[in-house]
Amino acid sequence: MINGINAFNSFSSTNINNEPKKELDKEAFLKILMTQLKYQDPTNTMNDKEFISQMSQLSSTEQIMNMSKSFQNMVSSQMNLFKVQASNLIGKTVVVENNKINLTGGFSDAIIYNLDEPTKVYVDIYDNNENLIFTKDLGIQEEGMKTFNWDGIGNSGVKLSDGEYKYDVYTYKNGEKIKIGGLDGGKVDAVQFENNNFYVLVNGQKYSTEKIIEISEI
Repeated sequence: MINGINAFNSFSSTNINNEPKKELDKEAFLKILMTQLKYQDPTNTMNDKEFISQMSQLSSTEQIMNMSKSFQNMVSSQMNLFKVQASNLIGKTVVVENNKINLTGGFSDAIIYNLDEPTKVYVDIYDNNENLIFTKDLGIQEEGMKTFNWDGIGNSGVKLSDGEYKYDVYTYKNGEKIKIGGLDGGKVDAVQFENNNFYVLVNGQKYSTEKIIEISEI
């Protein structure tokens, strides 16, 4: 008598030259089932309950495979739709969250931020190693869009080298430090797609579309 395990071994030996599959697909499932039926003991045939159970497994396997293919097709279609929608940003003006500035020839990009209410504002600037190299109390400022231009001189009084720097604009409320998001804005020159992520190119800088907080035609 050859049981189910022997049947599986018999099936495997006939396919020894084939590259093994990591998952049991529908075709393999059917072959194993048919081999079991072919070599079953006539005096101890597979009972109806067991047969129905294995057929149910086959049906479930097929349904899962079909669902998986449908889901993959849906994701692919959705991704193509997102690409088309993202490309429509080209030429539009956007405002994005930003916490980086470039120091060039001793002059930095403007640090832009927005205040919802009058508050005391502070700014910290860091090098690429996260070292705090400049800090300043900007005093109490009225609500609205504000800018700050750094002259490139650190807390030590030394002119720092050109390059990219990070900054934090913040205030204090009830003794707690509250960050005020920095901003950048301009026309979208290009849209880039990398590893299913979307980026816009603004003022020569690449920003994730998740950083966009405002879009306009102007």
